[in-house]
Amino acid sequence: MVTRQVRWAGLAALVAALVAALGSSAGAGVSPTGTTRLSADSITLGTKDFTEEYVLGQLYKQALEAKGVQVSYKENIGSTEIIQTALRSGKINGYPEYVGEIVQTAYHRKTLPDTAHGWWLLAKQLLAKDGFTLTNATPFFDVDAIAVRKADATKYKLKSLWDLKRLQNSAQRPDNFSIGARPEFKSREEGFLGMQHVYGLTKMKYVSIATGLTYKALDQKKVFCINVFSTDAQIASGKYVVLKDPKLIFGVQNVAVIVKQSAATSQVMGILNAVSAKLTQAAILAMNKATQLNKQNPKDVAAKFLAANGL
Repeated sequence: MVTRQVRWAGLAALVAALVAALGSSAGAGVSPTGTTRLSADSITLGTKDFTEEYVLGQLYKQALEAKGVQVSYKENIGSTEIIQTALRSGKINGYPEYVGEIVQTAYHRKTLPDTAHGWWLLAKQLLAKDGFTLTNATPFFDVDAIAVRKADATKYKLKSLWDLKRLQNSAQRPDNFSIGARPEFKSREEGFLGMQHVYGLTKMKYVSIATGLTYKALDQKKVFCINVFSTDAQIASGKYVVLKDPKLIFGVQNVAVIVKQSAATSQVMGILNAVSAKLTQAAILAMNKATQLNKQNPKDVAAKFLAANGL
């Protein structure tokens, strides 16, 4: 927010003196342009229920607080369905979400755009009707995907979801021909339903596994494949192969922050957009590795990233 220039030097001096005297104890903040001002802006920010969301939540929370915005922070609320209920009931008025989740899970849209920008624009239009707005999308994207053990990918010549259909109808089909995934993935068109309807995987068993335990189940051969996120740090280990999704049933999943229009001041939106602009694929993979594999605290990882990027 750019502060309006004041005509009278005396009044300008008085305002400057008040700000200097009151300081941070009065909630003085710094706008995205670096202009010092008294800030009454506030937001109740939530996150979903997995590590990448904790990192995102901390990034946005700390950046907002550093600029004087009051943040009430509610981490680990739940899946898209659960956190959307919290948003619409007023328990929170903002949270980072994946664009495809907005379009497909929150609004159940079947006719989908051809470009990532089109998905974001549609999501923003849908939210506007319900009193919400959307920040700019991050450069990085994180889509649902299906992964198998590298040994099985080699043994069964698996490269895409179509190859799973070939396998299910062959004599080679393994006894544990199943998918392990979080419970809500089962009933989504951009999830297991889509795998059944689009790829014809009607003979695959579904095993509900809590988020965070799927890789262990795959390593122990309790399931044949698992639902993963494309930015999971474990994928970089080389132990797994992510199968291609030619039909794009998992959609476009860049991240943007949903904000209640009444909380979407120019200061809040400017800060959120500044953070989002720095979140490249390499950046989020590095932070996911730090939290998921190196077991660092998302709060600390976010703080280091913000400091390194002047945020």
